[in-house]
Amino acid sequence: MGHIERKLREKEAVRQRILDSALNLVIADGWDAVTIRKIAKEIEYTPPIVYEHFENKGDLQLEVIKRGFEKLYRKFKSEVGKETNSKVLLLKMSLVHWDFAFQNKKLYQLMFSLELPDHDSEMLSRFFEIRDLFSRFTGKAEHEVPEIIFNWICLITGTISAFMKLEHPVSQDFCTVCREPREIYVSFIERFLSGLKD
Repeated sequence: MGHIERKLREKEAVRQRILDSALNLVIADGWDAVTIRKIAKEIEYTPPIVYEHFENKGDLQLEVIKRGFEKLYRKFKSEVGKETNSKVLLLKMSLVHWDFAFQNKKLYQLMFSLELPDHDSEMLSRFFEIRDLFSRFTGKAEHEVPEIIFNWICLITGTISAFMKLEHPVSQDFCTVCREPREIYVSFIERFLSGLKD
């Protein structure tokens, strides 16, 4: 291996350590706890090294969000397996989303904040996969499906956000009259999917 290749690999390794550190801080304490100084200390470099890889904290944040979506997408791919029934597949995808959200609360809250990254070609290709799945399930034309997908995303993210809020101690009295949150979520998704076939 030549000198240039080794330097490029070392640079990529440092970048990965920065991202891993930022992700760990987000998962532990939320985005507000992330600082360039903390990351530099954790990876045992100086802050200017972090700035060599990321222009500013906002640039780093977008990359962390993108990594979060990649992690969620990998979960979708590993969990859904070779399922061919569109309805079962959409329900499984909805459950993967729920489980990911509650296993990665701080990261999820960052990912679905109003500071989403621009859609790159990779994210758009994933949207097209979901569009094709909804198109097969509903029998609707491709141009009709984006509104359905938008409704589905609003249902899953809104329900998850509401239940995350209900975990707050002040709200827990309200929650005692409810069934298990995941069970309620499943019934919402099943009603939504059944309604698409009416």
